[in-house]
Amino acid sequence: MNKQHELEEILGDIFSDKLLENLATYGHIQRFEEGTHVISRGDRVKDIPIVLKGTAKVVRTDENGEEHILFYLNEKEACTATFSICSEAKQSEIDFIMETEAELLLYPVNLMDNLTKEYPSWRYYVCRNYNSRMKEFLDTMDTIVFMKMDQRILKYLEKASEALQTKIINITHQEIANDLSTSRVVVSRLLKQLEHEGKIKLYRNRIELLKS
Repeated sequence: MNKQHELEEILGDIFSDKLLENLATYGHIQRFEEGTHVISRGDRVKDIPIVLKGTAKVVRTDENGEEHILFYLNEKEACTATFSICSEAKQSEIDFIMETEAELLLYPVNLMDNLTKEYPSWRYYVCRNYNSRMKEFLDTMDTIVFMKMDQRILKYLEKASEALQTKIINITHQEIANDLSTSRVVVSRLLKQLEHEGKIKLYRNRIELLKS
């Protein structure tokens, strides 16, 4: 299957034929292993990544080097943070990491302005991605402000389950603690509580979500 046909199969329902032809001409498709940092904080971004297959996560790293997940990206989604980075020629303030083995379309940032000017389907796509990320941001703020830590942990697991499309999440208690800015001891205690309530099942380095 050639590149344009592959893009048509995945993105044909949201992009016009002319835009798909442009993306196939100037972009390139690349596969990445789980855990690969496609973009790291401080990088000069050369390409806009659009997820074709698999799942990515966008992470913010604090001054102590601790990672905090901002959101997940699935098939057909792009990181809105890279849009602003590209348009303003700034260094990346986020990490774009492969949560699973994935396939990305990488499109040169120096051509992005042409997409915005020439293709209405691209402008709609960008707006839709911004709206989706804003909804997630508000949801995250509600979680932080209004929910107790056990509710936050359950919400965190539900989001991971939805993004990865599986009820079994491979993750350690320490990784959850890092993402939620709390201690491993607190996470372990509350996970045991959630298991007792019948909401999750704990295994070694993985958690099964029973209720969502």
